[in-house]
Amino acid sequence: MKTILLSLAILIAALSDAPRAEATDAPLNVVVIVSDDHRADVLGCAGHPIVRTPNLDRLAADGVRFENAFVTTSICAASRASILTGLPERAHHFTFGRPPLAESLVETSYPARLRAAGHRTGFVGKFGISVEGGRTTIDRMFDEFTPITRTPYLKTLPDGSTRHATDLIGDAAVDFLERAATNQPFCLSISFNAGHAEDGDLDEHFPPPPAEADLHADVPMPRPRLDGGRHFEGQPAFLRESMNRDRYRWRWDEPEKYDRNLRNYFRMLAGLDRNVGRVLTALDRLGLSDDTMVIFLGDNGYYMGERGFAGKWSHYEESLRIPMIVFDPRLDADRRGRVDDTLVLNLDVAPTVLTAAALPQPASPAAGRPLPIMSIMSIMPDAALRASPRAGFLCEHGMKHPEIPRWVGYRTGDLKYARYLDHPEGGEFLHDLRTDPDESVNLADVPAGATDLAEMRRACDAAILEATAAGPPLPRVLMIGDSISMGYHATVAAGLDDEATVVRPRENCEGTTRGADRIEAWLDLDGGDFDVVHFNFGLHDLKRVRPDGRNSDDPTDAPQADLDRYESQLRRILEAIVASGAVPVFCTTTPVPNGGVRPHREPTDVDRYNARALEIMTEHGVAVNDLNAFATSRLTEIQVPVNVHFTKAGSAVLGDAVASRIRAILRGRN
Repeated sequence: MKTILLSLAILIAALSDAPRAEATDAPLNVVVIVSDDHRADVLGCAGHPIVRTPNLDRLAADGVRFENAFVTTSICAASRASILTGLPERAHHFTFGRPPLAESLVETSYPARLRAAGHRTGFVGKFGISVEGGRTTIDRMFDEFTPITRTPYLKTLPDGSTRHATDLIGDAAVDFLERAATNQPFCLSISFNAGHAEDGDLDEHFPPPPAEADLHADVPMPRPRLDGGRHFEGQPAFLRESMNRDRYRWRWDEPEKYDRNLRNYFRMLAGLDRNVGRVLTALDRLGLSDDTMVIFLGDNGYYMGERGFAGKWSHYEESLRIPMIVFDPRLDADRRGRVDDTLVLNLDVAPTVLTAAALPQPASPAAGRPLPIMSIMSIMPDAALRASPRAGFLCEHGMKHPEIPRWVGYRTGDLKYARYLDHPEGGEFLHDLRTDPDESVNLADVPAGATDLAEMRRACDAAILEATAAGPPLPRVLMIGDSISMGYHATVAAGLDDEATVVRPRENCEGTTRGADRIEAWLDLDGGDFDVVHFNFGLHDLKRVRPDGRNSDDPTDAPQADLDRYESQLRRILEAIVASGAVPVFCTTTPVPNGGVRPHREPTDVDRYNARALEIMTEHGVAVNDLNAFATSRLTEIQVPVNVHFTKAGSAVLGDAVASRIRAILRGRN
């Protein structure tokens, strides 16, 4: 009974804070504005002493500012996919170096759903993601799509004049609003490049719009609060040597460079704010403000020298915290201007937009939930649960880059846990945010933190399972091959661990004789339905065998499958793969060294069998992974002497090459 009463109390409290909206109200217009590389505290209304953001401050005064807003992945590609879909990276699978965002997820993104429901949808600015199907799919999301990029920020127009990308984005946004029909709701997504640095230009690294070029000229730039020293030296080596430190040397490592770049960064944000003001003014002038929800957020946090770092990517608060402001015209006057400490995420934008349009919400516990500004009665299907505060959230960074350590973690209101996936030694973190909000102390190896550590590990693992279940399954890859393939399989599986599910038969697939007999069974492994089949045959086909089929060291004995038989059987294998619907990728046979390997193989036969296989693959337009050429260029370093097999390290080298080729195929098939 107490539980029921408590639930009712929560429900009533939520309703009392909500705007007075009926389920039958017409859907709101929506404007979603995203800044780039912009941390939560870099707003005038958040108390920042330098940056000028009067228009965002006005938006906060008329709406709600969320002071505990976070991204689940701190990089633009993954975060912007999360904003569109309401799903974490673990569910939508998209970041740099990955295949495009799945078409099925694009169809459930907020712009696609609003467009299908009758809204006119527009996009201007930095899109930042690739989608399956390319422009055809984008056109199902947006009636108008106007991408505007940086590099350079200052654009030369057809008449020879120049204009800053931030101002061009403002121009396009206002133009869309001025053409918006009064009898059709709209959803406009405005995505600024500011304040992202111009990475290719370290001299003009943060180029501001001309209108802000002289701003803060005589204002001393404050040093970061966690300014290097022990805050940097206390980091593990893999973070001290990461891209966070490389970019620090680009931007913040010398006093003059620090002052110049920080001043120009603040100028860029002021230019962004000025263009937000243009949008708000247009809404007022066109009589649209009373019917339009406006959501502003950053795509990720940003290190401005804190901890001796630059960029984002890693697990600390500077990287994950973002600004978030929401104006809802239905809010009562006494509910406006408040600062809300609810833990909210970039994932929550999509369901908030859907709720404003009176559309159903995703039901997955890993998906975002409407921000606590909306009428709880319009939240579907599990209103009370979806309105209750979240206990914590999965946070991660899965992009594979040699200078950006991958990690996965979980954050609650009190604790933060992070596990760096490629650094099992010294790569686990636990911070008590109640007593150590600066995250200066790592409790992961402290006995007093053992209980919290175990609980946060469990919470993280559970959140991973929830997120994985919320999205489409990863692509499925079948690897078919001989003992060479068996040697590099583990490296391939590890290299594609969060990009594809890699399967191979337990047996040595040997040559085409066995392959032609077993291919159908292999294609059904673990439920079949493979997206890609990477296969290689040849090394067993060309080996010498006795008349009874046993291996032979005699060069005068016949090969297991002569060239014509090899071709015939390889064609049967390829036909089966194609018929299964998978994308075939043929891998050439690796070299046979001179000196008499056992059983006997002629080194020159490798070229003959590969040539015949390549004729077949060319005929059918099949992708080829030329592992022979790759191995030949480094053979003495990776192959066992007088042996067709490779050293353990050599197999790992081959595996990395195979994983890279499969990754390219997965990206290119869309």
